[in-house]
Amino acid sequence: MALPGGAVGRGDRLRVVHDIPGRLRVRVPAWVDPEGLIQAVQAVTGVASCTWSPTTRGLLVAYGPATSAGALLEVIRRATGASGPVEALSSRASIGADGVTFGGMVSGAVGEIDRLVRQLTRETIGLAGLVPTALALWAVREVMLGRAAPLAWSTALWYAHGLFRDYNTPQS
Repeated sequence: MALPGGAVGRGDRLRVVHDIPGRLRVRVPAWVDPEGLIQAVQAVTGVASCTWSPTTRGLLVAYGPATSAGALLEVIRRATGASGPVEALSSRASIGADGVTFGGMVSGAVGEIDRLVRQLTRETIGLAGLVPTALALWAVREVMLGRAAPLAWSTALWYAHGLFRDYNTPQS
């Protein structure tokens, strides 16, 4: 919806709800034809699935490593005719001009730390084994010291580790 003076209204923007490697969820303007949008996105090489939710006006795209979120957003922008910048609903979903996401930067940094840990341990263990082991040992220590009360931050850490592990499993 164009505002006076040519300004762009929020209803004309694409909004990235979340973006993790291999999965992108975007809210689209109310006037967009979902069938045409789905066809355009499914035509992109590397797209595994494309699901439309009429309730949230959201498009969920699962894609392979040969495809980038930035490229998908450009296809979605062209297919919808949406104007203005892509709006991110959270900092984790922020996508820069080069298509790099905050989540992608964190994943790259963790990957580099994993590489260093593997190098230091002569490929004996990586972060995927080290983090759960350290957390389990810490939990045993807490039980042995009689401090086995629920800790909100430790629960959140376990949950975050599980999500990162599950969503960053190498694709074969």
